[in-house]
Parts: sequence; C-alpha cells; structure tokens
Amino acid sequence: MDKRYKVQVKDLHKSYGSNEVLQGIDLNVAPSEVVCMIGPSGSGKSTFLRCLNRLEVPNGGHVYVDGYDIADPKVNINKVRENIGMVFQHFNLFPNMSVLDNITLAPVQLGKATKEAAEEEALRYLDLVGLREKANVNPQTLSGGQKQRVAIARALAMKPDVMLFDEPTSALDPEMVGDVLEVMKQLAKQGMTMIVVTHEMGFAKQVADRVIFFHDGKIREQGTPEEIFDHPQHPDTRNFLDKVLNV
Repeated sequence: MDKRYKVQVKDLHKSYGSNEVLQGIDLNVAPSEVVCMIGPSGSGKSTFLRCLNRLEVPNGGHVYVDGYDIADPKVNINKVRENIGMVFQHFNLFPNMSVLDNITLAPVQLGKATKEAAEEEALRYLDLVGLREKANVNPQTLSGGQKQRVAIARALAMKPDVMLFDEPTSALDPEMVGDVLEVMKQLAKQGMTMIVVTHEMGFAKQVADRVIFFHDGKIREQGTPEEIFDHPQHPDTRNFLDKVLNV
C-alpha cells in the first residue's frame, strides 16, 4: 500500500450471482480527505462502502486500510474494523441501554478504555453532537436525527482513522437532516478522513474535497465539487445531475 493514502482500493469487484455490482473500482483516499459518493440508486455506492470494512466480501481486488488488505481472508478484520467508524442509514442503537452505555460499550469491551475514561470521552463526543443532556436517556425516546447523532458519537468513541457514512440522512425527516449534516461538517473541519454516500447534493458541494459519481458499478467521473456540479464531463453525470438538481 502507498503510505500517502489512508484508504487504497485496487480493481475491486463484487458480484451477486451473475449480477456484477462493482466492476473494477480503483480509488485512493488521502488522510483528512472528505470524499462524497453520488449516483442513482443501485449504482453500487453502498456496496462499495460496505466492502471497505468487509461487511460485504469482495470477489476480487484489494482494499487497503491503514496498510492492511482487508480483502485478504487471513487479515484479522475485527482488529482493522476498530479503526473504521461506520454510520448507517438506520441507527442500530441498543434499545435496552442508555445513550451513554451505547457509546461506551465497544471501547470498554475491547479494552481500549476503562469505564470511567470511556464515559468521560463519551460525554465529550455527546458535546460535539449537541446531545450531552441526553446521556442517561433511552435511545427510544430520541428523534431520528438525535439517534443518528448518537450513532456518530458511538462511532467516534472508537477513535477511528476513517469514518464511513452510508446515506446517514436518508431515513430522517427533512427538518432533522441539517443537525446531522452540521455534525459531519464539524468532523470534516477537524480533519477526519470521511467517505460519504449521500443524496444531499448541497452537503457534497459544500464539504467534499472530491465528489465521485457512480453509475452501473463503475466510477464514471470524479473531481472537485466545482468540476462535477458545474462542469460535468460524462453524459451519465449530466443526466443524473439534471434530474436531482432540477427537481
């Protein structure tokens, strides 16, 4: 792996039966880079993201994170995953635990922190997402936007090197989207390496260092937000943006 990059993907393939969902993806992500992935539903964006921490097992190619090829079955994937935070569309919080316990569970169980230290850190992350006052409540009492911000705090508690976001606002009511995106903007300012699958074009324009357009299992085009949104080169990119920006 090239040490200049935090994530390096080479010729990644993923199929389900005869359906080839990823058709040879190459991508390098530098430290502190924010990469936003856009494209129509079914184009392979979420499958690609899930291959980055082997929630989906690639059929071919290499995925290097922090120097480990996680496509290699011999790699201790649980150890590598400790450095990869992931936030899903649905929050996956434990309903039988308080917000604080949801955030401290993994660092304590994995021996990364004592319970006291983990709780101190958890409160710091709850401050970051604006929810310290909810530390001792049950997640089921929270709104969707609040649950997603807790999910982000939980991912951050593992002190990951890379954060993956899989359409983190798509399950939220429109008025809750802004709060979650604001937290993600703060993370970007603090230098977190982020790979974000999103339908929020305004967020991608404002925050991304690079925008990647997926179509039919391939990266059709990539560039700065200005290049992609203002001067798209590929007809598929232009067609997609015409649809989503002129709704």
